[in-house]
Amino acid sequence: MAGRLILLLLLCRLTVAEETVVYHNATVHTGKGRADTIVVRGARIVAVGKLAVLGRIAGRMVDLQGACVVPGFIDAHGHLAGLGALKRQLDLRTTKTYAEMLERVKEYSGEMPPGAWILGGRWDQANWGEKKFPHHGPLSAVTPAHPVLLSRVDGHAAIANKMALRLAGITRDTKNPPGGEILRDAAGEPTGILVDGAIGLVRRHVPEGGGLPTGELWKIAQEACFRVGLTGVHDAGIARSAVADLRGRYERGELKLRVYGMLSDGRGMDAYLAANEPFVHPRFTVRALKLYIDGAMGLRGAWLLEPYSDRTTHVGLNVMPAARLRRLAITAAAHGWQICTHAIGDRANREVLDAYEAALKGRPLRFRVEHAQCLSLEDIPRFKKLGVIASMQPTHATSDMRWAVDRVGPERLKGCYAWRRLLDTNARLAFGSDFPVESENPLWGFYAAVTRQDHDGQPEGGWLPHQRLTRAEALKAFTLDAAYAAFQEHELGTLEKGKLADFVVLDQDIMKVAPREILRTRVLRTVIAGETVFARSSKPPR
Repeated sequence: MAGRLILLLLLCRLTVAEETVVYHNATVHTGKGRADTIVVRGARIVAVGKLAVLGRIAGRMVDLQGACVVPGFIDAHGHLAGLGALKRQLDLRTTKTYAEMLERVKEYSGEMPPGAWILGGRWDQANWGEKKFPHHGPLSAVTPAHPVLLSRVDGHAAIANKMALRLAGITRDTKNPPGGEILRDAAGEPTGILVDGAIGLVRRHVPEGGGLPTGELWKIAQEACFRVGLTGVHDAGIARSAVADLRGRYERGELKLRVYGMLSDGRGMDAYLAANEPFVHPRFTVRALKLYIDGAMGLRGAWLLEPYSDRTTHVGLNVMPAARLRRLAITAAAHGWQICTHAIGDRANREVLDAYEAALKGRPLRFRVEHAQCLSLEDIPRFKKLGVIASMQPTHATSDMRWAVDRVGPERLKGCYAWRRLLDTNARLAFGSDFPVESENPLWGFYAAVTRQDHDGQPEGGWLPHQRLTRAEALKAFTLDAAYAAFQEHELGTLEKGKLADFVVLDQDIMKVAPREILRTRVLRTVIAGETVFARSSKPPR
């Protein structure tokens, strides 16, 4: 009896897994053309085309009522633990003044027990109409019972209050750590602003993830991803210590978002790469290493060939010796690992390309440059020549356009956020968001890529409009080419027979609506391997 019951359960599971579902009455952008119907059996697409041509198909019919369908969006550069933590923390990105930020922090602190850390951030003094960074004094005054660490929007600076500085032992006598800076006032006292490597002086005293393990933060983050149509994310920095737990969660079905993982750098990484093979799971792959060679341009931490236009004695920060980068790249290439290096300044990008050239020796191993924000014009053709992928984030351009020319001047700006220049050389672009630095919503990135404008439609005609992409190019960068950057283009990125059934149903056709309407488009359904992981109960009013 027990054996029959087990067999029956197995047959039921097989029946559900292999159910045929016909999604029809839609505008389907397959990545290869147009259709109106997708037929899914189990986890895979078995047919795509016109229903009238496909004929009668036995299966469950799902009428999409004229909605738009696109391949599942893949964010080629995000931080899931950071997004999960953000959803539990104080989000200050909408604050318009420092005073408003202080009021929000004060209100939030009233809900926290004394001594508990107040974390979060995404503040940006540019949104306050300020060029100078804030001082911790007013922040410390409203948080006398809590240590506070609030990151700037780009993640390369943070403000700490008096209690947090005291816990970290930061005083006027504390020296700047390698690759970082403690900003000081005229009297030499710390202002509370910590840049790049200096943030770690405080962060080491904060319970990781607010005390939650990486897997729990990923569970929070994946729900946010599903709501905006993300079926995959390339996570740019996973601790080696978290991998075993994450594998277990995937095997138990707790996590369903497809994640392509980049390991965070650490001690003994050369030996680790040589001794370990990449891990590949249908939804969780770890075969890349994330490195950093410089900081962010907004904070003048990006490593430049020539000094900053608005700080003529400073060329930025080199946070990793180029020799070590080259050694790791050679080791990775020899053992089947991909290298993904954060490089923003033109000097940083040149050093990375030089290291990659020495390691690749003509082999197409798909090494990546993460961000590739400011490039020397003579280095742009090297991406195609070396087979290096430019992993870029369109919303960085529309966030940075307010001050970018101040940092590098009009001549160097020609190589900054240069999507079109790269694409015209036939280089591969893989688009993402760098969430939680920017919103996780891929439609915001899609809009930025095709308009080069902010959400108010400014500047008129777009910022450096000659670098805009077509909608087809932008969609490809968020789907097929993002899949390519993870060696997954044969399974993901387009809606074709035999590929995995990862797709998104939208309430508007983003390939033809007015540009500003892209921002108002809503995800109705997110499907991964044939399973609906998110469905909106009804279309929201417009």
